[in-house]
Amino acid sequence: MDDTKTILASRTVWSNLVGLAVLILGLLGFDASVLNTGDVAEAAVQLVAAGSFIASTVFRILATKQILN
Repeated sequence: MDDTKTILASRTVWSNLVGLAVLILGLLGFDASVLNTGDVAEAAVQLVAAGSFIASTVFRILATKQILN
């Protein structure tokens, strides 16, 4: 990895931020009932969080540039 990029250009960082935001909203008691009823909304939130962390792993494996501080 000889090339570099800024931290905001990293797909891994963005993927982790999305997952973290979803988890924090869940912990803070975000009311997803306006989006959908029942456990479907909760399942959707969990799927988004899981998908973002899976994506961050894939993006880290595929990365070709180093992140600058």
